[in-house]
Amino acid sequence: MKDAQQARVRWHQLSLYIDNHLHDRYLAPPLTLVVAALLTLWVPVWQAVLWAGLELVAIAVYTCVYLQFRRAAKPLDEAVWVRRIAWAHGVHMAMWSSIVVWAYVPGNLTSLMFVMLVHVGLISLTVVMSNPHRRLLMSDLVAPTVALVAPPLLDGTLFSAGLALLGIFYIALMLMVGLKIHASSTETLVLRERNSELISELEQQLKTDGLTGLKNRDHFITTARNELERHARYQQPVALLMVDIDHFKQINDTYGHLAGDEVLKAVSNVFVDMVRTSDCLARLGGEEFAVLMPQTGLDAAMAAAERLRMAVAKVRCPLDEDVVAPTVSVGIAIAPDGNETLSSLMRRSDLAMYDAKGRGRNCVVVAPDRNAKQVA
Repeated sequence: MKDAQQARVRWHQLSLYIDNHLHDRYLAPPLTLVVAALLTLWVPVWQAVLWAGLELVAIAVYTCVYLQFRRAAKPLDEAVWVRRIAWAHGVHMAMWSSIVVWAYVPGNLTSLMFVMLVHVGLISLTVVMSNPHRRLLMSDLVAPTVALVAPPLLDGTLFSAGLALLGIFYIALMLMVGLKIHASSTETLVLRERNSELISELEQQLKTDGLTGLKNRDHFITTARNELERHARYQQPVALLMVDIDHFKQINDTYGHLAGDEVLKAVSNVFVDMVRTSDCLARLGGEEFAVLMPQTGLDAAMAAAERLRMAVAKVRCPLDEDVVAPTVSVGIAIAPDGNETLSSLMRRSDLAMYDAKGRGRNCVVVAPDRNAKQVA
């Protein structure tokens, strides 16, 4: 469970990274053109145009990767996407950092200021946009860090050395800020995942019977009504089995309620093993259970009910140096076209179940067809 939670957190971090950087498709192209125009102060126009063209291609490539990530119906493993994004965005960062090659002129203070200003802005934007994903943040900072510090170090003057030192302190400060934001956002994502898990657990508890682990009456009523509406729309049959443990009060009176709980759990386990995954199995209360069987006619319902009855009859529950062999009585009601209210269907199957008890218990009885439609 913890590994799954961590995987979801990492995926959310990557998604946030993508969300932040998708703004580049609107802002990066015009910014590229502005910088290219400024580059013409130090390089021929064709070189500035070449740089701008390569950078626009890099923007298009990583934007396509981001959009593929968003459109993927079944995304690849998170590590695969991280590598793909790191390469695509890394080319973009390398192109921007290559300005140091195009524009920096040793000994020219104006070009030095221009190069450092571009990379200070690039580092700031990187920290703001890349902080959700720590690994990508670190890789995105490599190229602009080198490009910010290298020119003043190569310049050889005391002033340039001071600029290099200032750049180093700035990078360290921005890195600390980025990692701090990353830690805070990660903590928020972890808390969100935990809250989601708690909410899911609470929702599950609201639908589940605490003793047997089966669905409870409220969930059954909601699900059964929806199924009947759907089957009535498509004129498909629905079967309802009402199942009651025979002589359960006698078990409680003889062995105690804790022993009765063990019998309930043993019988419930049999039901879980026997019913289909498409069926709605629930404990309605006490020793009474219900199984709603979608797209099931009379013959299939009778066969399923008989299998349930026979499987329960094989159960042996050791209780207080004695062995209890529970049995069940089953009532079946069929809505041939699904066009019946739930209350009517439950009433008919319930009467059939009591009829089974009247016939000696441990048997299956089918309710007669309805004579007229009833309104809930």
